[in-house]
Amino acid sequence: MKDTVIYLIRHAETLEENGIRNTNEDYQIINEKEILSVYGEEKSKKLSGNIELSNIDVIWSSSYTRAKATAKYIANLNNLYINLDSNLNERKLGDLKELGEFMKDKRTRDPSQEQLIDRKFKTSNGESAEDTNKRMTNFLNKILKEYEGKRIVLVSHRRFNKIFVIKLVQSK
Repeated sequence: MKDTVIYLIRHAETLEENGIRNTNEDYQIINEKEILSVYGEEKSKKLSGNIELSNIDVIWSSSYTRAKATAKYIANLNNLYINLDSNLNERKLGDLKELGEFMKDKRTRDPSQEQLIDRKFKTSNGESAEDTNKRMTNFLNKILKEYEGKRIVLVSHRRFNKIFVIKLVQSK
């Protein structure tokens, strides 16, 4: 039996903005629409040339613009469509006012880090770290079953400084 190989890839760097964002849209929509910077586009294209990412059987991406933009180069070189699934999306922060209250006396200024410490905290229309972990674990288990013995790319989100590839091998 062939090993199942999963490559976990974080989207490339997004465009830094300086100015007024579209205030008619809520934070979640703005976050979903963020695009890659020119440097991020270049890194994504370079990443797709990695020999490990040739002969891929299937590509899955979060529905966020920056994740799809990272996956497109790998898809193009492997002549594949990108499958989208919101289970690969970032944790929804939800109500920013509630999040601000939660963050008022925290030692870090990073809501993502604080929510990892308090894994059950969530705003009224957001997700906790536990919710997000459960959602992504369920998705990964489904993918492992459905694509057993295949080479899979998952493009998602995580706070890292670089694009990276992790190879996970599941043997029976």
